[in-house]
Amino acid sequence: MENRTKHLFLNGLCLSAALLMPVGAMAADDDRPLIESDVTPVPVDESLIDTENFEVGAFVGFLTIEDFESSVVYGGKLTYHLSESFFFEAGVGFAEAGETSFEKLAGNVEVLTEDERDYTYYNINLGYNVLPGEAFLTENYAFNTNFYLIAGAGATDFAGDTRFTVNAGAGYQVLLTDSVAVHLGVRQHFYRIDVLGSEKTSINTEVSSGLSVFF
Repeated sequence: MENRTKHLFLNGLCLSAALLMPVGAMAADDDRPLIESDVTPVPVDESLIDTENFEVGAFVGFLTIEDFESSVVYGGKLTYHLSESFFFEAGVGFAEAGETSFEKLAGNVEVLTEDERDYTYYNINLGYNVLPGEAFLTENYAFNTNFYLIAGAGATDFAGDTRFTVNAGAGYQVLLTDSVAVHLGVRQHFYRIDVLGSEKTSINTEVSSGLSVFF
């Protein structure tokens, strides 16, 4: 009787193992994804990665020279982009001062000589991209844009002297392509001058547009 009981117990174990094996196999099959991806790694050529951090450009506009009328201003800029937000800019501009109201009323009186009316400034600035975004030309075509603030210091050669100058302003950049951009900008230039009497701070407003290339 004991042998018969052992025989039945062993047969029961074998039957249970046989029933459980398909369940385990099905659980293993369930772990596999229904759709297996067929991904082929694509080699990357690092020489093709866009890494242009330098930007060179030219601009033209108008400069209001306090007490000496407005003048056409033109010049150039060299920019180095530290990151997507910050950049350094070195700039130079050229203009020519007009006559003061006193010179116009007095007739032959000249406050400045022709050479002293030449106006040249150069500065180094730090810029910050405040509002990067997009400008849509059509529903499916857009340009990358940046609205930025900029400020810095330099010097202005004007009225027979070189004057320490601080400038500050804002600009709007539109990237036409990956390497070409258009700029619109407004700057204020501040320096001390005493040509017409007591020394004062001259505030000169510049409005300009330009074209630049990344390299």
